[in-house]
Amino acid sequence: MLIYLMFAVSGATALIYQVIWSRWLGLIFGNTSISVSLILATFMFGLALGSWWAGRYLHRVNNPMRAYAIMELGIGSFAICFPFISNLADLIYGAIVSTETPAPLSIAVRVLLAFILLLPPTTLMGATLPFLTDFFRRSHQHTNSWKVGLLYAANTIGAALGVVLSGFFLIELIGIANTTTVAALLNFLIAGFSYTIASKTQLAPKTTEEKIQQLDCKGTLAICILAASGAVALASEVLWTRTIESIIGNSTYAFSTIVLLYLVGIAMGSWLMSLVVNRLKKPLFWCTSLQAGMGIWIFIAIFLFKAMAASLDPFKGTEIPLTLLLWIYVRVMLVLLPLALFSGACFPLATRIIDPRSEDAEGRLIAKAYSWNTIGSVAGSLLAGFIIAPFFDYLNALYLLALLYLVIAAIAYLFLFKWETPDSEKRTGIAATAAVTFLMLGITVFTIYHTDNFASHIEELYPTIEVVSHRKGLQGITTITKERTEPLANGLLVNGMGMTVKVTDTKMMAHLPLLFHNDPQDTLIICFGMGTTFRSAISHGNNVTVVELVKEVLEGFDYFYSDAAAVRANSKGHMVVNDGRNFLKLTKNRYDVITIDPPPPIDAAGVNHLHSREFLELAKSRLKEGGIMAYWIPYPKTKSGVDDIETFNMLVATFAAVFPHVHTQTGYSNTGLHLLGSMKPIELSTAALEKRLNNPAIVKDILEWDQVPLEYFETVKKYQPGSAEAKLITDDRPGLEFYLLKTWKKGGKKYLIFNYW
Repeated sequence: MLIYLMFAVSGATALIYQVIWSRWLGLIFGNTSISVSLILATFMFGLALGSWWAGRYLHRVNNPMRAYAIMELGIGSFAICFPFISNLADLIYGAIVSTETPAPLSIAVRVLLAFILLLPPTTLMGATLPFLTDFFRRSHQHTNSWKVGLLYAANTIGAALGVVLSGFFLIELIGIANTTTVAALLNFLIAGFSYTIASKTQLAPKTTEEKIQQLDCKGTLAICILAASGAVALASEVLWTRTIESIIGNSTYAFSTIVLLYLVGIAMGSWLMSLVVNRLKKPLFWCTSLQAGMGIWIFIAIFLFKAMAASLDPFKGTEIPLTLLLWIYVRVMLVLLPLALFSGACFPLATRIIDPRSEDAEGRLIAKAYSWNTIGSVAGSLLAGFIIAPFFDYLNALYLLALLYLVIAAIAYLFLFKWETPDSEKRTGIAATAAVTFLMLGITVFTIYHTDNFASHIEELYPTIEVVSHRKGLQGITTITKERTEPLANGLLVNGMGMTVKVTDTKMMAHLPLLFHNDPQDTLIICFGMGTTFRSAISHGNNVTVVELVKEVLEGFDYFYSDAAAVRANSKGHMVVNDGRNFLKLTKNRYDVITIDPPPPIDAAGVNHLHSREFLELAKSRLKEGGIMAYWIPYPKTKSGVDDIETFNMLVATFAAVFPHVHTQTGYSNTGLHLLGSMKPIELSTAALEKRLNNPAIVKDILEWDQVPLEYFETVKKYQPGSAEAKLITDDRPGLEFYLLKTWKKGGKKYLIFNYW
C-alpha cells in the first residue's frame, strides 16, 4: 500500500512540474500554440524515452526499488535547479533569436532548448513505472489484481491531486517558486522511503536478458492500439478543452477542472480494469471495443455538450457565486468522464495482452508498452496543435477524433477476424461488432462534412447577427459578426469569447499617450483587437508597430473599418504576429510610446503575463528616454475580470511600482482607467495640447463616435496612491489568474462569460 501511495505522490509532483515548467517556458518562448505544443510534446517524449531506457537496461538492475529511489532523488534535485537552468536558457534564447529571426530557426532553437531543459527530469519520470513494475514482479507479493494497472491508476490519481494542489491552492498561497520547492521535497521524501523499502525487501533473482519473452502478433497489435489510442486521447483532451472553454471561459480553474476530471477518469478506468483483467477471456477484443466505444461516445458527448451549453443561458454574462461557477465547470466537464474511463482501461488491458502468462507484468514489456503509449501522446499533441485545430471547427474537430478512434477499432477488428478460425463463434461476434464500427465510420465521415459549424449555429440562434468571417488558425478560431442592418462588423470573438467593442476608450489608448509625449516618433501597440487603437495611432503620422498573437485577428481588420485597406497600406504602420511579451523581449527597438489593452477577461489563463511587474519592467526597458507607457484597467464589476476593488488596486499598484511618474484618466465611457507611466514627469499645457490638435486627422479620429471636449484631456491627474495593502502582481505570484481562496474567503462572485452556444 505504501508503494502505491508513494507512486501517487510521485504523480502529483510530476503534474505540478508540468504546470509550472510550462508557465516558465511560456515566458521564455512565448505563449504561442507552437511553443505550447512543443513544450507538451517534449515533456511526453521525455517520459517515453525514460520508459524505453529503463526497459532496455532493467535486466542489469539488482534492486529496482533502489533504482526508483535514485530516479525520485534526481527529479527533485533537477526541480530545485530548474529556475536557474531556465534563466540560462532564457539568456541563450535571447542571444540567438530576435524578432527578425526566420520562423524555422526560431522553432529549432525552441525545440533544442526545450529538450535540454525537460528531457533530463522527464526521462527520470518515465523510468519510474518499469522499475516499480519489476520490483513487484520480484518481491513475491501475490494478489489477484494486475499490479501495473493499479500502479498506473495510483500515479494518475496522484496527477489529479497535483492539479488540485497546484491549480487550486499552492500557487495562490505560496507562489510558483515555493510550490516547486514543496514538490521537490516530496520527491526527496519518496526517495527516502523507497530506499528503506529496498533495503528491507528480499527479491527474487533478476531475469536474464535471454529469458525475456518476445511479443507475439496479438501483443504487437496491442502495442499499436495503445500508441494510436494515446495519440487520439491527448488530441481529444486538447480539442475538448478548446470547445468547452468556448462556453465557460479560459480561466485557469476551468482548464484545471478539465484536466482533473480527465485524470480521475483515467485512474478509475485503470483501477477497475486492473481488478478484472486477469479474468477476461478476450482482452484484445475488449481493448479494441473500447476504441470503438470512445468513438461512439463522442457523438453522445457532443449532444450532452450542446444541452449543457443551452442550460447555461440564464447565467450568461452574469455574476454568480463562486461555488455555482465551479459546479458549472464540473457539470460541463462530466461529458468527458466516460472517455477518460475507457482510455484508462486500455492500459491494463493492453499490458495484459503483451504479457498474458505472468502473474505480474514483466518490467521490460511494460516499459515498451508505456513508451509507445507516450510516443503516441507526443504525436497527439502535435496532431491537435498543428493539424486538427488550425483546419477544423470546434465540433468538426471532435467528430474527426471519433473517426480516428473508429478507424483504430476497425483495423484491429479486421486482424481479430482474420486470426479466428472460420467456424469460431468468436468470429461471428467480431464480425457483428466490426459491422457496427464500420457503420459508425460512415456516419462519422458524413457528419464531419455536413455538421453545423459554430458560425451557422450563431446565425440560427441570433437572427439579427450575420457571421462575416469564421476562420480557424494555430492560435484559435476567430469569428467576426455584424448586425444585418449595419454595413460594418462590430463583434470579434476568439475561441468563442468577445474581445472588444467599438468605443472611444480604445481610441484614447493611442491618443492620450501620443498627445502627452513631447515628440513621439515610434509607437508600439500590443494586442490588435478590431484595430481601433492602431488606426488612431496612425492618424498621428508616426511609425506604429502592432503585435497580435492571432494572425486571423489582423486579417479581420477590413471587416470593421471602410478605410482599413488605406490604413493597412500606410508605410508607417507595421503588423507583427507574435506573443506581445516575447516580442518585447526579443526586439532591439526602442519606442516613445507603448500602449497595451490585454484581451478580456483579465483573469483568463495566461493574461497575467501581460500584467505582472516583470512584464512592465520589460516594457519600461524598451522605452526611449522620456517615453510613456499607456495601460487600460477596467473598473470593478464591468465584466472584464476585475470583479473587486482589491484586484483593481493590485493592477494599479503594480503599474505604479514600476513607473515613478503616473497620470490617470477615467475612460470616456466610465468603464475603466487609463494609466500613463514614465520615468520622467508627464506635463502638457493647454496651449501645447491645442497646438497638437491642429492636426485635422487626429481631431477627425477623436470625434468619430463621440464629441470629446478639450477638457477631457486637461483633466488628466497625477496618480494618488490607493490602498497601501495592495499586493503586487508578479510572475511568481500570478494573483490575477489564481484567485479562488481570496474570492472564497470574501464570499465573492465571478462572472460567467457570455457565449454564443
